[in-house]
Amino acid sequence: MKLQDKVAIVTGAGRGLGRSVALAFGRQGAKLALAAKSREEIDQVAAQLRSLRKEAIAIPTDVSDEDQVNQLVKQTLETYGTIDILVNNAGARGPIGPIHSTSLADWEQVLRINLTSAFLCAKAVLPTMMEKRAGKIINVATTLTLRPNLTPYMVAKAGLIHFSKQLSRELKDYNIQVNVIHPGVMDTRMQEDIRKAGTKAIGTDMFERLKEEGILGSPDEPAKLILFLASDAADGINGEYLSFDDKEVKFLISRP
Repeated sequence: MKLQDKVAIVTGAGRGLGRSVALAFGRQGAKLALAAKSREEIDQVAAQLRSLRKEAIAIPTDVSDEDQVNQLVKQTLETYGTIDILVNNAGARGPIGPIHSTSLADWEQVLRINLTSAFLCAKAVLPTMMEKRAGKIINVATTLTLRPNLTPYMVAKAGLIHFSKQLSRELKDYNIQVNVIHPGVMDTRMQEDIRKAGTKAIGTDMFERLKEEGILGSPDEPAKLILFLASDAADGINGEYLSFDDKEVKFLISRP
């Protein structure tokens, strides 16, 4: 199996892409630490993994809180003894509306959830990875296409892309690969919330049309890209921004 006995922390693991990643990792032999604010959701995912005879622990965590992130890493190390993979998937879209009506509190919260959380989680796992000179960090961003009225979210994700590239340069001598992906437009709760906001708020009817045409993607598909990046097969890939919408990326992960 591709991740046999590897220890992985997956944030935002209770639903959507995080859940798909956790299940994909588990099926490939990984030992999972599942993090999310909702205990109920990650407990369900952990139970599903254990029903498949996979190792998984659920650790309720607000990944924008440094103390809680440090506790997440501490519990993972106490349970499994090491950490090999970090998937920074947790995120929130924040308010939908023009920037002049966005409060400072909303702006700072969106950046904290989508960008600062990745910094905190990476900072917490890096001493372990650097000591053993091995590790994988995969960050989940979004498209580079401009999305009016989602400015705080888009800015945070753009920052995450550059953070990933910066971190990859800092850590390459430690054999730690850091990459960032755009998972495509998925049929998730966040996407449902965006559609509910309406065409006028978002400035496009694209998402409604994708839903009506039945072509919104399952999160199980981009989870395959994250699985690939977490595996030994991706050891030569570092500091890259990979979009699941890219045909070459899809071809890359379609190979056995």
